Amino acid sequence: MAARDEIESEEIEDLHEQNDTEGNESHSEKFKVSLMITEEQKSRIFELFEENDWEIEEVPESQDTAPMEVDSGYEPFRIPQDDNSTECVYCFCKPCITDERNRQMWWETENHAARQNNHALRKENYKNFWTMLFHRGVFLDPRYIAIKEEALKRDPRRRNLLWHRRDILPKCVLEMVRSWFPNPVGVPYMGHMWE
Repeated sequence: MAARDEIESEEIEDLHEQNDTEGNESHSEKFKVSLMITEEQKSRIFELFEENDWEIEEVPESQDTAPMEVDSGYEPFRIPQDDNSTECVYCFCKPCITDERNRQMWWETENHAARQNNHALRKENYKNFWTMLFHRGVFLDPRYIAIKEEALKRDPRRRNLLWHRRDILPKCVLEMVRSWFPNPVGVPYMGHMWE
């Protein structure tokens, strides 16, 4: 019986040693992180690493921190603008993204009744319009970028952000989708991100 206890305790110790070495391996794994920070932020980060006795290795700016292999034949899918059309002041598309010439199969053919749950139906249409705008390069337009930056500054929760993943949908899209799926009378729209 005593011999069996000794064998079990040795197995347990071996297991603990094995787990300890596995833990050390996960701590030795390193990741590259690229940050745009001020000198003060940099010194605070270094202080934090020093306090915790963590190792930090700076990568020179000349060294590529995020190497990417891109197929040289790849070009993003873009739908060209019609230079003979008038540009919309809201979406910067020629013609307006809501113009009949840009009609899609998923567009509604008639306006629906005002309902409390129409917001879910509007959301799907907003996503579809976002895709249409994306493929026309609207979100890369300097005027759009300026509008988004200004909206970020006005929003107290996002005032210090330089970039936000969500995009602002133009007024022409909001009005069209809301006409398809309106709210009941007296029920305000939530607004669509910084509207």
